Amino acid sequence: MDLSHLNTFIHVAKTGNISQSAKMLGVPQPTLSRHITQLEHTLGQKLIDRQHRPIKLTPAGNFFYQHAKKNLHELTELITLTKNFGKSTPNTLNIGFVASILYGLLPDVISELRTRLPHLDIRLIEVSSDEQTHALKTGEIDVGFGRFLSSQAFIQQLFLRHEQLVVALPTQHQLAKNHSMTFEALSNEMLILYHRTPMLLSTGQTFDPLLHLFYERHLTPKHTQKVRDIQVALGLVSAGEGITIVPMSLKGIHQDKITYLPFSPNDITSSIYLNTLSGDQNPNILALLKSIHTIYEQKNITQTNPLLQNL
Repeated sequence: MDLSHLNTFIHVAKTGNISQSAKMLGVPQPTLSRHITQLEHTLGQKLIDRQHRPIKLTPAGNFFYQHAKKNLHELTELITLTKNFGKSTPNTLNIGFVASILYGLLPDVISELRTRLPHLDIRLIEVSSDEQTHALKTGEIDVGFGRFLSSQAFIQQLFLRHEQLVVALPTQHQLAKNHSMTFEALSNEMLILYHRTPMLLSTGQTFDPLLHLFYERHLTPKHTQKVRDIQVALGLVSAGEGITIVPMSLKGIHQDKITYLPFSPNDITSSIYLNTLSGDQNPNILALLKSIHTIYEQKNITQTNPLLQNL
């Protein structure tokens, strides 16, 4: 099946007008019509009822369109990724990361990697968890450290570990005197949100990650404020403007003005994933994994992933 014929059909199905699609695609109308006819011949089905204006898809055409439009983008990505396969620069490793991970063990991992490969050009680029998928496919980054589980095609995720989440409150706040915190106690506070993109659930729904923690417990914060990143959120907490929830690795920020409390029960965590393209052959990624393994051993962090355990 010719990919250009498939693209032509999808375009016509969207516009409902052959002449308009021909003009937009920059091809003569007879050529476009011939492409659709050839596609119909290949499938053995009439896809378009040409007697209607605007044109109307046949039942078979509608079935084919609904499925083809979902897969065409993936197929186009596959072609591009295959053309670029194995073309990454061998002496360079572009590492994407979400801001919160920079406050954790990432600096230690990079230091270990530089020791292993002193001539490797390592470039660190801040990229949100959702944006890492696009950055990997375009070659902007070779690997990414993120916190969201992804279902994107051509993306491989390696679970690294869980990191405990804590509540950040102004030190003068009355709740800061507690030893631990519950979501019920926080539901009346101003909750400062900082994630740039929502998390996608398996149901297809999207939620702000912090709000989702409350929704899971059938709670809804009465007051929320949205800011652009986690540093701004903690800045507002230090100024007494509200509370937020962050990974434990950020406990060192504004310690004189912010109190960080664990949750009760103490099982609220954020996952950390290593994101790469499926089948990536970049040899530097193996060295990165070995560096992660070394740092986790030094910090006595349990390595539950068999791939990390066996390095």
